[in-house]
Amino acid sequence: MTSMLRRAFLSLPAAALGPAEVLAQGQRPAPRRVLDELTRIAANLRATVYSHSTRIDERAGRYEWDCSAMAAYVLRRAAPTALDAVGSGRPVAAQFYRAIARAPAARPERGWLQVPRIADALPGDVFAWQRPPWFPSANTGHVGFVMEAPRPSEHGMVVRITDSTRLAHGHDTRDTDRGQSGFGQGVILFAVNPLTGVGVGYGWFGAQTPPSYIIPTRIAIGRVVR
Repeated sequence: MTSMLRRAFLSLPAAALGPAEVLAQGQRPAPRRVLDELTRIAANLRATVYSHSTRIDERAGRYEWDCSAMAAYVLRRAAPTALDAVGSGRPVAAQFYRAIARAPAARPERGWLQVPRIADALPGDVFAWQRPPWFPSANTGHVGFVMEAPRPSEHGMVVRITDSTRLAHGHDTRDTDRGQSGFGQGVILFAVNPLTGVGVGYGWFGAQTPPSYIIPTRIAIGRVVR
C-alpha cells in the first residue's frame, strides 16, 4: 500500500501541486504547505492504521490516527491559525465543518476562506461534513484534503482526496479488503445543488457510488490562509 500511495503523490499533475511561488515574506502559500506536508508523510510512511487513539512515530514512519487527527496534524504544521479556529484540544470532524461553514467567502477570517461551490475547490483545500443524525455511526462526520480539481460526473463532482479511513473510496491506494486502513488517497463523489453548486451529499465510492448510496449532508470546503 505504501508504494502505491507514493506513486499516487508522484503522479499528481503539476497543477495539482498548488502554486509554486513563494510569498513576499518567504513562505509558501498555505495550501501548498498542506500539500507539501501530505507529500512528506506519504514519503515517510511505513505503516498506517485507522484508529481513534492517535499514535505517531515519525522515526519509524508509523501513523495511527483517524481523519480528524490526521487533518489536525497536517494543519498544525501547515496552517496553525486555521487549526486554532477549529478549536482547542483534539478537534473532531464536526468542528472542522463548523469552522469552515462559519468562515466568510469574500475574505479570509481566522485563517479560513470558505469556498461555497464544489467546482471551485483547489488542491490543498479542506473538505468536511457533519454526520446526519440518522446515519448509523459513532463518528461526528468526516474531514480530509482535496488533491485535484473536481471533475463533473453523472451524479455530481468527483474529487481525488487524501484522508484517513477504514473503508476505501473509489480508486483507493488502500486495500481495505486485506485489512489496510489509515492514511491514503481515493476518489469521492460530492453531490451538488445544480442551482448553487453547493455540496449537498457525498458518495463514498466516487463515481461508482449508486445514487441510493449518496448520503445527503452539507459539504463544507475551506481554503487555509495561515
